[in-house]
Amino acid sequence: MQIWQEFQQQSQQFTKRVFNRHLRLGVTGLSGAGKTAFITSLVNQLTAPVASVQLPFFSPFIQQRYLGGRIDSLQNMQTPRFPYESNLLQLQQGQWPASTSSWSQLSLNLRYKAAGGLAAQLTDYRSLQLDVVDYPGEWLLDLPMLSQDYQSWCQFSWQLFEKPHRAELGAEFAADLAQLDLNDDSEQQLQQLTNKYSELLQKFRSESHACLLQPGRLLLPGELAGTPLLQLLPLLPSQLQQPSKLLSRLQQHYISYQKLVITPFYQRYFAGIDHQVVLVDCLSALNAGYDVLQELQQALMLILQSFQYGPTGWWRRLFKPRISKVLFAASKADQLTPEQHKNLTLLLQQLLQQPLQDSRYQYCQSEAMALSAVVCSEFGQVQTPEGTQPCLRGIAAHSGETITLFPGEVPWSMPSPLLFAHHQFAFPAFLPRPMPQQVLPHLRLDQALEFLIGDHMT
Repeated sequence: MQIWQEFQQQSQQFTKRVFNRHLRLGVTGLSGAGKTAFITSLVNQLTAPVASVQLPFFSPFIQQRYLGGRIDSLQNMQTPRFPYESNLLQLQQGQWPASTSSWSQLSLNLRYKAAGGLAAQLTDYRSLQLDVVDYPGEWLLDLPMLSQDYQSWCQFSWQLFEKPHRAELGAEFAADLAQLDLNDDSEQQLQQLTNKYSELLQKFRSESHACLLQPGRLLLPGELAGTPLLQLLPLLPSQLQQPSKLLSRLQQHYISYQKLVITPFYQRYFAGIDHQVVLVDCLSALNAGYDVLQELQQALMLILQSFQYGPTGWWRRLFKPRISKVLFAASKADQLTPEQHKNLTLLLQQLLQQPLQDSRYQYCQSEAMALSAVVCSEFGQVQTPEGTQPCLRGIAAHSGETITLFPGEVPWSMPSPLLFAHHQFAFPAFLPRPMPQQVLPHLRLDQALEFLIGDHMT
């Protein structure tokens, strides 16, 4: 019975791909980039009553062809469901929902009128199944490990640990490793080392604001918590020169992690992606400093090398789907006054210059924009001795109090270390504005929808 159901499901997906009625959207980004808020707002815009939604740049909506959408109640029972309703409730109550802790998916059925031609005459409506996939950003960072062996991963890790914003914490861990008996590969020592390395990664994230943290499953283990697969850490480069029991054990664990954790994750959640959103929190990186901004750029370039981009003719679409569209989105644009949004987009393009060139070279459509999935601020102007100045008003995340401020300017290109030596960026973090029963306010989400799915709803 189960085999027959799986066959039916695969046959339905095959048919939908033939007629371009099924689209799988991957929402990608490092931890804290706003994936959960993005998906919640996207679903909210597409499933709320059409009369209450504002999507002026989404062609099916502005042409009055969009009939509405609903969440598919028949989603695969073995697939974890994205907690849309609880996330929406938290946002409407003025709270940010919890970050993603495991992978999930939500399937939407979108109905629309055909734009013209024979289809418009023969049918009352057409439908598009949109699968939206969410997963922890921490897991995403494991993808580059597929192209490395254990020794090269250790070398790469310690190059990162020597960066100025990591050096002090890295030196403490290096001192612990230097005292090891490398011929002791006991379970007790291996688990103690894993615990210390996991604590180091947590400190890198919380104290150094680092984002390139591997293996990601040590930060968010999910169903692998407590398993030997997560007993993994980088030995010092000097400890790789001579064979030892501990080195041999860690090499075996690394291979197992690649084979049993990273590869299935990549194949299951990414190999079938048609269109992709890459969310990037440039503003938090600017707040943290030059080294963190550089690390963000490095992490994004490594991650995007793992994806397949290119054209999707019908034969390739059926049997080897590729990502045919990718949207690079600078998130949290509501932390800026409107005249700074162009600079934010230009900065994002600078950070992603090489990936943008690569994806275009492989005939993948790409676009970069600044957006906010949930707008938390109000724009205004104030009078100062220097004249009229733009400002924002919102609820400060750190205090819960309403503040009015000019958050500052965004550099339009990659800033130099000298700028950070003389200037501290301080873009504010806001809480959502309480708005019970209302559609979530957004900035340019309609433009994102037009790019991602507009041409599939004609």
